[in-house]
Amino acid sequence: MARSTFSSLRIANLALAFVLPAATWAQIPARPASITAVGSATVSVTPDLARVDISVVTQAATAQDATVANATQATAVISALQSFVSSSSNIKTVSYYLSPVYNNPPPGQNATIIGYMVTNTVEVTLTDLTQVGKVIDTAIQSGANRVQGVSFDLQDRNPVVAQALKTAAGRARSQADAIASGLNVHTGMVLHASEGVNAVTPLALGAAAAAAPTTPIETGLVVVQASVTVEVAISP
Repeated sequence: MARSTFSSLRIANLALAFVLPAATWAQIPARPASITAVGSATVSVTPDLARVDISVVTQAATAQDATVANATQATAVISALQSFVSSSSNIKTVSYYLSPVYNNPPPGQNATIIGYMVTNTVEVTLTDLTQVGKVIDTAIQSGANRVQGVSFDLQDRNPVVAQALKTAAGRARSQADAIASGLNVHTGMVLHASEGVNAVTPLALGAAAAAAPTTPIETGLVVVQASVTVEVAISP
C-alpha cells in the first residue's frame, strides 16, 4: 500500500512539472503587432573651432644633424604661434618621425641611404577663426614648410546633435503614422527606438610653403546628420 502511494506521488509530481512551464508560458504577453519607420534630419551650423596642422620638415646627411635642425626650426615656429592661442595647451605635437632618405639607383642596384628626414607636426587649436590665415602665414614666415591641413568643428556638438535627433525622431513618428494610415490601422506606443549621428566637418586643403601674404580661409559649415528608427505598436 505504501509503495503504491509513493508511485502515485511521483506521477503527480511529474505531471506538475509539465503543467508549471505551460502555465508560465501562458503568462508571457504576446508581442503586439508593429511597424518600423526611419526619420532623418540634417542641421548645418557655422563652426566655432579650427585646427591647423603645421609641419617643420628638415633633411641632413646624418640623423643627428636633421634632428638638431628640426628642433631649432620647430621651436621658432611654436614660439611665434603662441601669440595666437589662449593657452599653451592649444598647441600640441601630433606627430614626429625620423626616416632615412634613399637614392634612386639604376635597375639592378640596391638603394643606399643618402640622408635623413625629420618631420615635426604641431596642431594649433583656435576659437577665433579670423586668425586661421594669420596662423598659417606666421608659421611659414617663422620656419614651417608644410601645412598638413585645416579642419573646422564645434566646441560643443551636443545642442546641434540634440536638435537633429529631435527632428529625426519627429519625422520617424510621422512616417510611422503615414504607413499606419495607408494600412488602415492606428499607431500606439513606441516599442523601440535607435539613433545614429554623423558629423561632417569642412576641411581646407593643405597649403604649400609659398603662401600668400594673407592666406584666405573659408570655414564652410559643420553638417550634423542624424537618423532615428522607431518601432511603433499598431492596432485595428
